[in-house]
Amino acid sequence: MTTPDPYLHYAHMRATAPVHFNDTLNVWEVYGYHDIQTVLGDAKTFSSDLSDGKMMVFMDPPRHTQFRRLVARAFTSKVIADLEPSVQAITESLLDRVAQTGRMDLVTDLAFPLPVTVIAELLGLPAADHDKFKQWSIPAIRAAEMELMGLTPEPAFVAAVDELDAYLAQLIAARRDAPTGDLVSALLAAEVDGERLTLLEVASTCRLLLIAGFETTTNLIGNTLQLLLAHPAAMAQLEADPELLPQAIEEALRFNTPFQFFARRATRDVELGGHLIRAGQQVMTFNASGNRDEAAFPHADTFDITRSVNRHLSFGHGIHYCLGAGLGRLEARVAIATLLRRFSGLRPDAARAAQPLSSVVLFGFSSLPVTFSEAVDELCVE
Repeated sequence: MTTPDPYLHYAHMRATAPVHFNDTLNVWEVYGYHDIQTVLGDAKTFSSDLSDGKMMVFMDPPRHTQFRRLVARAFTSKVIADLEPSVQAITESLLDRVAQTGRMDLVTDLAFPLPVTVIAELLGLPAADHDKFKQWSIPAIRAAEMELMGLTPEPAFVAAVDELDAYLAQLIAARRDAPTGDLVSALLAAEVDGERLTLLEVASTCRLLLIAGFETTTNLIGNTLQLLLAHPAAMAQLEADPELLPQAIEEALRFNTPFQFFARRATRDVELGGHLIRAGQQVMTFNASGNRDEAAFPHADTFDITRSVNRHLSFGHGIHYCLGAGLGRLEARVAIATLLRRFSGLRPDAARAAQPLSSVVLFGFSSLPVTFSEAVDELCVE
């Protein structure tokens, strides 16, 4: 596979200016693995408070600690394990729709609808509203991406976010009046230091789960399958030894990182990589670059599904490490295992080209058309 253009840029920056001030964006950019760990691991010096919103990713301790402890109850190892039968059933249903066609789009037919459906079920959305939820998802993510880049979101994106927020407000109001067993009801009932969450905090958390809870998983599933298709030897390794699947997923997370960078703000003057970062200046950690740093990963530009030590930065590092990492891994494992068990002869569709995402923040594909020769039941990669 040809190294994607962003990774060529990252390699150049690691070699020439691993800590670099971008005059155009007025931010410090950090490209080396160990420097990124330093930034993400020191929440006191490098604050996440970049917004006046109420999303957990923009909170610092102690509020972040309290809020994370609360939301983490929805992502314990037991909760995630209990979700596996549902994830399996959704995956089987999605593959049933294309099983007799001999072709599918790995993103639009599997990698996108699976995590969106799981998040919708966690939030307690009625099944009839899942399609609407999916329609709002991409514009909401694009709006968040543009805001992160300091750009004004397109009117169509803003309109979709407004529709989503209005829907969530109605959902929250309904759960406040008649609680159920879903996550929204749990958030409304929970207390932090004896205080209930505000409706804005509940709504912001729901939107965060939507944005962070499925886009990373969509790209994780798509990127892993694209890499396996682009590396037939790796695919053959996996077919010969299905126990390699978790390692293959971790290697795909490292090799083609779904979320390319994180943002922080310096709270005091601090030296990093021989440069003085002033209090108040913004810092961007290019985790995707750190994941290809030879100082941390020997033969970093080689896709190796047998890599045993893989402390990648794709889910972050430190107190903001992704709460949904376990759920994302579960969805990817079930989706890929079931796909390879049921379909054989997977190959890129010669009649339809893959479409990379048009994004500077996210790395993945909006379309990955493939063909397969037949459905099989006797193969099992689980």
